[in-house]
Amino acid sequence: MVSGKNIAAAVSVTAVVAGLSYIAYFDYKRRNDRQFRRKLKRDRKRVEKTAEKISREPTLDDINEQALELLKSITNAKQPESPEEKEQYFMAQVSKGESLCGAGPAAYAEAACHFFQALKVYPNPVELVMIYQKTTPDLVFKLVMAMMAQEVRQKQARYYDVFPTEDKHVRIKDKNKLGEGKAKDKKPAKDADTKGDVVTPNRGLFATKDVAADEIVYEEDSVVSTLLPCAQNGKYCYHCMRAIPAAEAEAEAEDTAEAKSEAAEEETEEKKEPASDGIKCDKCAEAVYCSEECRQDAYDAYHQFLCPNSSAATANDFAEQAKKSHELAPILIAKFFGILVDREKKKELARALGVSDKNTSEADEYTTWEHLESMRYLELIPSATDAAMLHKLGELMSDSVPGLNEFVTGDRYTMLKGKLDYNAYAVHSAGDAEVPKETEDTHVSDTMRDDHSSSTVGISLYLISSHIAHGCDPNVQIVFPDNTDKIAVKALKPIAADEELRVSFVNPLLDVAARQKQLQSSYRIKCTCTKCETELAAAKENAAGNEDVPATPSTETIDPTAEGTPSFAAVAASPSPAAAVAAFNSEHEKAAPAESQEQEQEQEKELQDEPTPEETPASDDE
Repeated sequence: MVSGKNIAAAVSVTAVVAGLSYIAYFDYKRRNDRQFRRKLKRDRKRVEKTAEKISREPTLDDINEQALELLKSITNAKQPESPEEKEQYFMAQVSKGESLCGAGPAAYAEAACHFFQALKVYPNPVELVMIYQKTTPDLVFKLVMAMMAQEVRQKQARYYDVFPTEDKHVRIKDKNKLGEGKAKDKKPAKDADTKGDVVTPNRGLFATKDVAADEIVYEEDSVVSTLLPCAQNGKYCYHCMRAIPAAEAEAEAEDTAEAKSEAAEEETEEKKEPASDGIKCDKCAEAVYCSEECRQDAYDAYHQFLCPNSSAATANDFAEQAKKSHELAPILIAKFFGILVDREKKKELARALGVSDKNTSEADEYTTWEHLESMRYLELIPSATDAAMLHKLGELMSDSVPGLNEFVTGDRYTMLKGKLDYNAYAVHSAGDAEVPKETEDTHVSDTMRDDHSSSTVGISLYLISSHIAHGCDPNVQIVFPDNTDKIAVKALKPIAADEELRVSFVNPLLDVAARQKQLQSSYRIKCTCTKCETELAAAKENAAGNEDVPATPSTETIDPTAEGTPSFAAVAASPSPAAAVAAFNSEHEKAAPAESQEQEQEQEKELQDEPTPEETPASDDE
């Protein structure tokens, strides 16, 4: 019988022989097989690279690459819908993430994946991000933030495919990718953080169908708006800017009410005419509304924070500070965040109640903030006033909007101001409504796109119309058919499909020098359109012709508002609008006193020599 010792010895000998045989085989292959040697080299490099990754701190590129892979792995993950399901899902994902964090660095990637999925169903993501930053390992937090950034990039990539919606009959396009854009508008700009040249997107709004003259291309509601201080006199709705009839008109209407027919009264009720004396805020006398609906909407969105007579003392401090700054931007930014939170709450409530809107589209998956990020903006230099207003904003809204102080940094606040300065439009009053003139106390320094077609009552921001480019010879005009802040984009001339829409940012009746000066100082636009070039050439010819003709001094004063000043329609209808404007300017120059001309030249030179506070061109926020 064979003993156990003999068996063990035989096994040992066999193992030794096998090992020696493998060593001999390995050495033979290494010496004689080129492919085998290459495979060994590749395996060794792979092991060294893996060891190096483990030993060193991961770079930003490593984190972004890993975040993208993690995001792909959960692309088809089903999201809970009901509040109860979301709560259970959130707790389960957080619990798994915490357990994996305890398992060490090897499990950090999977942990980040679970924390990210919990973040997607949490009602206040900003607040949860702050918690993650304090409680999770640094690498896990970086991976979660990188996954958020990658998801945003993926959404941005398809943004212009779904917004604006098809019913608006317009599309946002990058002119650098069009044939005409490559020839005229392509301006490579150095990017300090990358090697080589980067072409900044140069986007515009294009028609998707043929549009006839005087036809409305589309209508659009505002994102955020506010009245000018001079119009906050109780005659305009604090929310929609509709003109409120005077109290005297209400009294007269009451005296004649009995004479009205029942049909007329029903028709009036159907039209929902604004209350003739307005509906005032319960706490302050500053906010007056045209209807109860406007009052409630304003209170839910922003007036609960901004009412100067509210229980919070910070509201009055914020109002006083904003008034002293002579800027509407702080008010608009405060309103914007209030509206942003209110809209997301209403969306969440609708989802919780299972209420579905049949009119929803793919564009509705984007938040108002994500829409705002797509807008161009002016790069401004932060000021001490900005820092003070940001501090007041945090005191005003941080309790109601958790995480606001961390989210709205100084740079982000300045960026928001830059977006308002470049994209906001002047809201015009009804043709027969008079707006009080600005005084030293009510003057504001905010920039707004304004063709001066009528009196300005407020300032407003629009998601689609912010993408319309400037044109000194515009093919569309912003009109206000309901006498509110809701706009309609009206064609001034026939527009072909795929033609870009252009609106005048300034008064188109100004002469070319004044237009270009205003465009450069307000928007950093150097306009080289056909109209500008034609008028500049005409002005040069006129100046050359006047060199041989001495001007006759005159004491007559020219009133630019006097009768005889050509209207925009008259200039546009003339055979040569540029020549008509040049002739009009020439007549003014001839009639002006010589001494007055010298003074104007000196004043213009001083203005040109005065440096502008911001000298960086408008940017696209990618």
